[in-house]
Amino acid sequence: MNPKSEPVTLIPDNARAWLDRVRLDRNIFYNLPDIQRNFKEDATLARDIIIFLAHSYKTDLFGYTNFSISDFCKLMGYKAPNLQKAHPIFESGLIKPPTLQGHEFKSVFEYTMYRLAANNIPLSRIEKTQIPSMKELNVSFVQIISDIRVSYHEDRPQKRFYSFKLGRGFVENLIGFYVTLSLKDYLRVASNKNSGRIKNLYIYLAGMLNVLIYNNTNILTPNFDLLCEIAGIEDSLPKHRKATLHKYLKIIAENSDLKFQIEFYTEKGQKQAYSIRLLFDPLHLHPEGNKKNLFFKLLNERLRQAFDDRFPQY
Repeated sequence: MNPKSEPVTLIPDNARAWLDRVRLDRNIFYNLPDIQRNFKEDATLARDIIIFLAHSYKTDLFGYTNFSISDFCKLMGYKAPNLQKAHPIFESGLIKPPTLQGHEFKSVFEYTMYRLAANNIPLSRIEKTQIPSMKELNVSFVQIISDIRVSYHEDRPQKRFYSFKLGRGFVENLIGFYVTLSLKDYLRVASNKNSGRIKNLYIYLAGMLNVLIYNNTNILTPNFDLLCEIAGIEDSLPKHRKATLHKYLKIIAENSDLKFQIEFYTEKGQKQAYSIRLLFDPLHLHPEGNKKNLFFKLLNERLRQAFDDRFPQY
């Protein structure tokens, strides 16, 4: 053995599987189109930052995440120069970047993370009321990041390290109100052109697995228009939306562990087959164990309480 070689760290398969599972706040899962509406051209990056923070939380139970831009790029599949360049919104000079203590949040990455911290994400849904003719708009606001720290050497300001503290409500939902997805699959289903749209659709389907398991079925019949909205498919003709949706679903079925067959069928009152039936392989329906969930929740609560008692100033 070469004495100069670096030690090899072996990670057991069960640990790898556990690290691959990402918990996502169920509020965000229910309202994926709201991310797109609020962040527009930055929606894919904003969602990927949220996924990155949720993934990091599994190994940092106190809600503090420390990383460099290279750490983020390595895990999430980005190129650092694309994130470190000035955001296009500031190129004309008419709009100035947010500046605090002389620090400009001007790059693509820093401007997006600043927006995640400075603005709570509005998540909306329409609910029925006890009066059949009335509906109710319900809007909740989720804080993803509560604190940001940017560290850098004065001689090399371009090499920066970040420390985020997650919003308390977001952290609490990662413990008790969440859906789970595979980070490996989330990244694997992405294509260069439509990565954000396909990732959104994957999150929805992965989150619905628990519903299937709870109802003891392997058949999902999602609404056609809902799936198109989640995937950002806006073609004017239904047949074009159907073709694009089918392509996205096929990409997910072939490039993830969500193994399912796709069927379009005609319901009563329809002239064309726009209803969807997804038949999942029962062998790939794996619920996260209740005992494991309870242990994780109790461990988090006890450690947080011990930390708060010892360091009340944080």
